[in-house]
Amino acid sequence: MNEGFNCPACGKPLQTATVCETDLEVCLNGCGGIWFDAAELFRFDEQHEGINDPVLQKLLECPTAQVAENGEKRTCIKCGIKMKRHEYREGSGIYVDECYGCGGLWLDGGELKAIRENPAVLQSNQEREVMAKEFSRKVQDEARRRKEEEEARRRRNRHQW
Repeated sequence: MNEGFNCPACGKPLQTATVCETDLEVCLNGCGGIWFDAAELFRFDEQHEGINDPVLQKLLECPTAQVAENGEKRTCIKCGIKMKRHEYREGSGIYVDECYGCGGLWLDGGELKAIRENPAVLQSNQEREVMAKEFSRKVQDEARRRKEEEEARRRRNRHQW
């Protein structure tokens, strides 16, 4: 189904495809590019995510597109402003187009596969997971500590009566 968006890379009509229960705008009949709304890419940036999804597998098989060398910035399909090109993760060597208006990301054909296989991204994902677990543990510890303090305060108050 076409929502009226054209590919910012090759100009062909984008199709809406449901990938792992997420609707993405994809250039299936063109360059293989993918539009991710803000934060959607995090559902697909690791190799195990969507491994059994046939649409995702087709997108991962797209050859790497050639990035325009003329320096022309791509236009956001959602809000129409020029996107910024930047390195996806420090040290990855993978450059993506991001809209600073809506937070959407455009990946050229082959870039999602490159992200999923890149050692710098894999390490960053692992570090993020470790930090998330550590943060969760600290939050749980703090909640437990506060609960214990509250119970101790109640016991003291009961004894004062």
